[in-house]
Amino acid sequence: MTRMRTRPGRIAVVMVTAAFVAGGCTADGGGSAGRTGPPSPSGGPGGPRRAAPPGPPVPGVPREIARQRLDWAPCEPEDAGEGVQQPLPDAECSWLTVPLDYAVPHKNTIKVRVARVRAPDGSRRLGSLVFNPGGPGEAGAALVADGTFTATPEVSDRYDLVGFDPRGVHRSAPLICPARDGGSDLIPRTRQLMDAEFKIAAERAADCRKVTGALMAHMDSVSVARDLDLLRAALGEDRLDYLGISYGTYIGQHYARLFPDRVGRFVLDGVVDPGADQAQTAREDVKAISESFASYARTCAANDCSLGATPDDVTTTTTDFVRGLDAHPVPGPDGARLTTAMAAQAIRDSLYQDAKWPELTQALVDAMNGDPEPLLRLGPYGGRLTGQGPAGENGEATADPSMARSAIDCLDRPGPRSPDDILRYLGEFEKASPLFGSTVATAMVHCAAWPITPTGKAEPLSAPGAPAMVLVSYAVDPATPLVNARAVRTNLGAGSLVVRAGTGHSAYANGSECTDRAVDTFLVSGKLPPAELDCGA
Repeated sequence: MTRMRTRPGRIAVVMVTAAFVAGGCTADGGGSAGRTGPPSPSGGPGGPRRAAPPGPPVPGVPREIARQRLDWAPCEPEDAGEGVQQPLPDAECSWLTVPLDYAVPHKNTIKVRVARVRAPDGSRRLGSLVFNPGGPGEAGAALVADGTFTATPEVSDRYDLVGFDPRGVHRSAPLICPARDGGSDLIPRTRQLMDAEFKIAAERAADCRKVTGALMAHMDSVSVARDLDLLRAALGEDRLDYLGISYGTYIGQHYARLFPDRVGRFVLDGVVDPGADQAQTAREDVKAISESFASYARTCAANDCSLGATPDDVTTTTTDFVRGLDAHPVPGPDGARLTTAMAAQAIRDSLYQDAKWPELTQALVDAMNGDPEPLLRLGPYGGRLTGQGPAGENGEATADPSMARSAIDCLDRPGPRSPDDILRYLGEFEKASPLFGSTVATAMVHCAAWPITPTGKAEPLSAPGAPAMVLVSYAVDPATPLVNARAVRTNLGAGSLVVRAGTGHSAYANGSECTDRAVDTFLVSGKLPPAELDCGA
């Protein structure tokens, strides 16, 4: 990628994974450890504007929470993301205090980790641009603190870039889970195997709930959107300027519904449709991944790849190999093995960036020749997805990003609730996509077995009175198809849609001058692109 620097798996996507407190806030204090003093005027649709003093963003929130200011200090090594040694020298971090449960905001609180990199010239600063990378469950503070997310120079020169770890994620009161067997890495095609997977998923979630406590019932996106408004106020902004990617667009839509008069310049890139429940989302996933793989197959065949002379040949060769892996897994290093689920997920992950397609082709060829390690490394956790994921060894309780993703997803949307439901979807989805259908269906086991009933609904979200937004999408997206952006634009009632040609996920700050120019112009000047703008790859 250009400008938005990433490492594999860092800028998140809405993805289906294969089955298997010290505070730093001061009330009314206005802390700053950076290059300028109090916040400069913030930009909005009408140009620069003066930041209002923080007020009670949520009715009933205690004054000391509603009117807090952030006490900034240099970020700590723990603020950097996985695989990064240190945060940026100019990154600052702080803690935001939020209610654990907004129904009883005076009771218990938690700390949300926030990071920022300030605009270099305070005299030209437009305000704070708050960023969420998606997931769900990705650490936005870490991506800002370690420089993985940088936006474009036009935007980063004018805005403080601000990221936050959503509640339950990374440093924000992370969901803690004891290590235990994560179940089989084979597709559970029989009722007996599905019952076993369901039982293991339920036990894992129950273990997490015992250790984490009440927070696990309050990791929903509505609560995160309310946290986001407290962050807006603590930053000293009267309106929120926001860039949400993938699942981050879902948070943004909830924020706009709750606080339409506080919406500033919103960019939603890789748009999630809140009107779809888990099953419908999974059904659309199957279709979107298949369309993306078809693009890959066409490109592969056109470049004399080893998988086939035609797109159909590439698809057949890959499908036959992947579907045969459960019966004949390919052994890999350190006890790992390549199964159907792991291979399908590695392929899916590689479809998000067409720059990785040559690497995917070679990895598939290597796996077919008996060396699965390159393909395993393209999948989740660099090929370490063994059921336990990144949880600790010897049974100790540790933060588990995969379970945080489940905790959020399972609260946000209703879905299937029994092994029989999953088996029915497995048959339907596998018929629609012999290559990807089984892994997408089986991933729904986690929420089907979740011990907490969903609090969210599958319904379109509208934001009467909110300013027009800019929505961005690839023409073919393996995670959030273009149809989502069209539906959401209709629901929101106004705005612009920027469509980038080609296949990928997260189109802004990723090499398209047309896309970047349209978004940058909106964020810097407030000028909307045309109602629908087609951009080249």
